[in-house]
Amino acid sequence: MNLIRLFGLDLIKRRHNYYSNSGFYSYLKKNVLKVLLILIVVFVLFFILEKWVIDFNDFFHSFFKNMQTESVLLLFSVSESLFGLIPPDFFIIWARKFSQPWLVITLLAIISYLGGLVSYFIGRKVRKIKLFNNYLTEKFDAHFKKIKRWGALFIIVAALFPLPYSTICMLSGILKFPFKVFAFIGITRMLRFYFYALVLFGLIK
Repeated sequence: MNLIRLFGLDLIKRRHNYYSNSGFYSYLKKNVLKVLLILIVVFVLFFILEKWVIDFNDFFHSFFKNMQTESVLLLFSVSESLFGLIPPDFFIIWARKFSQPWLVITLLAIISYLGGLVSYFIGRKVRKIKLFNNYLTEKFDAHFKKIKRWGALFIIVAALFPLPYSTICMLSGILKFPFKVFAFIGITRMLRFYFYALVLFGLIK
């Protein structure tokens, strides 16, 4: 038992040293600060615009007014499966119009999670197509290196922070990141929706 505990602590220490020396903690700190800065800027802008310029409830209602709920969810599904074409924050604000917005947020979170799985399998298919594989490898070289260097922790950071999550899921598929691990850690993506909903619902009265 003491040996297991000793080796367990030694493993944690070695992993900690690796993440520290490889720059992961610095990268995480930078993204946390980026999120805080974005939230502060968004808060100030929303406050100013809502008070003197525009009613955001009317704005987002107009944005989606000609679309059925099913169409909006389909659009979101496609976006979350293909490079994250539309920021999920738009859909989070859209969810506020429903009588039970947190149920819609849960649905959006599940769709986003499933979209990540779809992106992963697209990556597995793209891996076999040399032209696309080479293009994505070159275009997203920095993200490839981070997945190789930090593995699961980088995917979790991408799920929680303003990084191109769908793209990183696709790159994980190209790199054949273990699917069971990927599917498990991908659940953290859902936490982002609840946190951002708390913030955005508080901003838009």
